Amino acid sequence: MTKQVIYSPKVTRTKAPHAHAVRTGNLVFVSGCPAYHGEMQLAKGDFPAQMRQCMTNLQNILEEAGSSLAQVVKVNVFLDRRADFDEMNEIYREFFGNDPQTWPARTTVEARLPRKDFLLEIECVAEVA
Repeated sequence: MTKQVIYSPKVTRTKAPHAHAVRTGNLVFVSGCPAYHGEMQLAKGDFPAQMRQCMTNLQNILEEAGSSLAQVVKVNVFLDRRADFDEMNEIYREFFGNDPQTWPARTTVEARLPRKDFLLEIECVAEVA
């Protein structure tokens, strides 16, 4: 199998040495997405804004890879604060819907994130049609 590196022009590229995603076979592996937008802008201290931006970044990367949120099979969410868990679930439903039959598998953990202003980071694996 060949590997295809994916970068979305709609998602901020950081200086960190990783691709937005890698596609191999019929799977796309999306790297952990922080909530950057534009020129490394971040909604500091605003969890809902960061959550929605992370999900929008995932969506844009998946589309660039020929996939979509509907084709996501596994999500890993890394929260800086456990207190954001319930709000994360509410916003998550805005993107993945309310039908349990369509939800991807998911793991959510509280983790110390690499930048002090990150409130979360999300990665996923999706199928490609």
